[in-house]
Amino acid sequence: MRAIPPLPLAALALLGLAACSDNTFTSLKEPAEGEGPAIEVSPALLQFGTVSRDEVAVQTFTVSSVGAMDLTLDGMQIDGDGAISFSVLTTEGVEGLLPPGASVDVEVAFTPMAANEQLATLSVFSDDPDRPIAPVELFGGGAVPELQIEPDPVDFGASYVGCPKSEEVVLRNVGTDDLVISAISFAADPELWMDATPSLPLTLAPGAEQRLSVGFNPVADAEHAGALTVESNEPLGTRVADVLGRGRYAGDYVDSWTVPSDPPTDIMFAVDQSCSMDDDTARLAANFSTFISLLGGYSTDWQVIVANGDDGCNHSGVLSPAVSGYTTTFSREVGRNGGDYTEALLSVAANAIEKSATGYCNSGFVREDAALHIILVSDEPEQSAWLSGQTWDVLVSRIQAAKGDAGRVKISAIAGDYPGGCASADPATGYYEAVTATGGEFLSICSDWASTTSLERLASASITQRSFTLERTPLVSSIVVTLNGVVITGWTYDAATNTIAMPDGVSPEEGDVVEIAYGGVASCD
Repeated sequence: MRAIPPLPLAALALLGLAACSDNTFTSLKEPAEGEGPAIEVSPALLQFGTVSRDEVAVQTFTVSSVGAMDLTLDGMQIDGDGAISFSVLTTEGVEGLLPPGASVDVEVAFTPMAANEQLATLSVFSDDPDRPIAPVELFGGGAVPELQIEPDPVDFGASYVGCPKSEEVVLRNVGTDDLVISAISFAADPELWMDATPSLPLTLAPGAEQRLSVGFNPVADAEHAGALTVESNEPLGTRVADVLGRGRYAGDYVDSWTVPSDPPTDIMFAVDQSCSMDDDTARLAANFSTFISLLGGYSTDWQVIVANGDDGCNHSGVLSPAVSGYTTTFSREVGRNGGDYTEALLSVAANAIEKSATGYCNSGFVREDAALHIILVSDEPEQSAWLSGQTWDVLVSRIQAAKGDAGRVKISAIAGDYPGGCASADPATGYYEAVTATGGEFLSICSDWASTTSLERLASASITQRSFTLERTPLVSSIVVTLNGVVITGWTYDAATNTIAMPDGVSPEEGDVVEIAYGGVASCD
């Protein structure tokens, strides 16, 4: 057992203020004026030496009543950085009356709960009016292992949702004997975690350390907590370090839409020009006026083009209520201008929408504030993958990009039953997927697709907006959708287009207000 180091000069200076005699006894006081109670403690310093683990050192000091009246003792208390290592063993006589001239011996035990110097102050409380607190300095040395967890607590602070962080935690033996770690555990919210722990038991010599990695990945604007618990052979046995973190969004946003009373819509038709389609082409031409009449129940602000050729260009100009003879023009255009892509109508549509910019053949057709409805008619599968080398999803993305707002794009199809087809038409593979992806209408070309009920569905789809493009990238778990202030559930989010699609059966109508609140995803460093 190593020798305890000399008492620090600061401690000796404090003792010099509290004791006047050379032997560290408190000087005998003159009787207080009025002959009241007075206290004396001696010695005022207890040195316990250096003590190893599982050893106990005991020292004694005396409390004396040196006044002319009974001294009332009100108990004792140990404070200071090393207080946990010291305890009062004596229980009799430390509280109550102590007559003049009487004294009580008090035993104090030192069991080092930490390594190296252990300093504390034992305070004796009494009714001595001049000295209600009489201190006894306690000084010992611990020859034991001691675990230090750094940092403690592990505090990640405020972290952006979706941006994981990691923190290194050091387990260090700051004692003077080998530290043996027997268990390491981590209990926390799911957003906090700890990487694999080392093989146990783990022995750390004095000054040695072991590094751990703790992580935090918040998924909501909320506070999270956990605890890292380490068990070892140090006197304390178990140490617990708190692990803390708060998730926060890059921002809180609300995007809002109000359905207008006469919403504008841009409608494009493309029709397969193969011979098997002659009867369906004629049916579409004959029923266009019915379609426009039904459309008028939703909007009078419509535009129509027919784009059947490979380049997507229309050959009759943009049709609208202001264009004379638009029904006759439409009937003529749907039956001509087919090209190599006549059975690859998504390629035709993508070319047509991209050529709606200023200076191109369809200039003025796609309006920024209007819905875009593409209606494709064919009795064959969509064959762009073979003819133009692009799949249906790539072509849909091209159309959405050209429009600039994926939430305002719908693709509808009049095509063969999916997935089985029928006697007069093959399955609408490619078209069906495009319709589903954009929330459009699918009418079977094998049925009476030109009925008023079916055309009503196409007219409604030309106006009704059921998908909404967000201005920023959201954290999906934070999204709240409301329609006229009522929370809507069952919506879906498409990350590729950054759009929210309303659930089946929910279609905002004239005057309705859609609001989507969400927390924004941060750009992580």
